[in-house]
Amino acid sequence: MNSIKAITQLEELKRDRLSFIQNDDSDEIYLNDIKAITLAIKALKKCPDVKDTSFNCRMCGKELKTWKSIQRGFGPICEKKYLNDVYKNRQITMDVLTKKKGEVKDGQ
Repeated sequence: MNSIKAITQLEELKRDRLSFIQNDDSDEIYLNDIKAITLAIKALKKCPDVKDTSFNCRMCGKELKTWKSIQRGFGPICEKKYLNDVYKNRQITMDVLTKKKGEVKDGQ
């Protein structure tokens, strides 16, 4: 999701929250939601577009499409390809799998 899509989604959520206002004591919750959403929209409009990688595979970077994959952080192919060795054989660690090229090793 890019910033434009996020702003559009937040504006829709803001309109939704506005529809709950009934001019009584329960409105405070919705008014706080609206304030928070408005601040988020303003912040997004000021920031450069940043690619959201929170739903991407930690191994290959492809978008994760199922809730199970999102929870694990890996797609099914990468899990079979790389993580089975970690889970079953314990021959390599997650640190080795996720370490990027050129990254300084721990302790150096």
